[in-house]
Amino acid sequence: MNASRRRFLHLAAFAAALPTASRTTRAQAYAAASGRADNPPLTVRTRIPLPDVYGRIDHYGWDSKRGVLLVSALGNDTVEIVNSWKRVRSIGGLEHPQASVYVPSIDRIVVSSQSGKLRFYDAETYTLLKTVDFGANADTDNMRYDSGSKQVYVGYGRGARGAIAVVDPDNMERLREFSVGSHPESFQLEQAGSRIFVNLPDQEALGVIDQKTGRVTKWKIPGHGNVHALALDEASHRLFAASLQPGQLSVVDTESGAVVTRLPCILGVDDLWFDTTRKRIYAPGSGAIDVFEQVDPDHYAALARVPVGEGAGSTSFHLKTRTQESLFMSWPNMLAQGGSEVLLFYVND
Repeated sequence: MNASRRRFLHLAAFAAALPTASRTTRAQAYAAASGRADNPPLTVRTRIPLPDVYGRIDHYGWDSKRGVLLVSALGNDTVEIVNSWKRVRSIGGLEHPQASVYVPSIDRIVVSSQSGKLRFYDAETYTLLKTVDFGANADTDNMRYDSGSKQVYVGYGRGARGAIAVVDPDNMERLREFSVGSHPESFQLEQAGSRIFVNLPDQEALGVIDQKTGRVTKWKIPGHGNVHALALDEASHRLFAASLQPGQLSVVDTESGAVVTRLPCILGVDDLWFDTTRKRIYAPGSGAIDVFEQVDPDHYAALARVPVGEGAGSTSFHLKTRTQESLFMSWPNMLAQGGSEVLLFYVND
């Protein structure tokens, strides 16, 4: 065991030994013991106002060609286009948009909505190209773009209708789907394999889809009934899942489905991010962001709780570019003059 790992294990044990009555105190004590009290893992860089945008904000997207943030303003029925830290345009006429994905191979944006409509836009002009209707109230939700297959994956459906659909963004057509038996929340695609991991809270389970065979395996996990957010550390064979309520982070083995460990976490986490460089997990929730350190695949420690403010939301977006690494976070309905805000944090070493 090297000196760095011994130090992290010592800090993890130190934090775990502290009384559980004060989660914030534990995080602060860990930060102080690790020499991070004056060097938080996240620092606010700027605040991006969204005047006259009201209601819940859902999942973000990123146009990598133009450096544009795509904000799915679900409660406002719009997608807000943010460039150079300011809102430059809105796409309206949507029915509670839930996610936005940029497709770089053909320069298009795909937007999902609770109504079940999947819309395709030209990323330069924002002209609507086509609408694919999954059916009344089909609840098209989380999406992922796979750069290898150049396909878009869409979670949709309620009850027995729940599925992950595979869509060709070039022809703007559905290709196939994998039935999962309830509404799929966040899901992650393997890059070196063919599996899809998907949260199935209504079944208190994690679903594992084998794209080669079409087989769907379900790992029953007690306490997984209110889990939406999911992140993947493919190299270490670990999944990270966060509960909306009660606040809890679960670490799951991707080979066996066994729960490796659980840690207390901020309430209301709807997006979760694994930082492969720093071996951190970012969990933005209700009014704060919890940051965890991966000591090794089986051991984790609370690194910091970064306070944001009452009403700050749970949706977020982790972005790594050539020049910077950032975390965006929603803060709905907070502008004194009316509207919402997106916070931009810089990631610190």
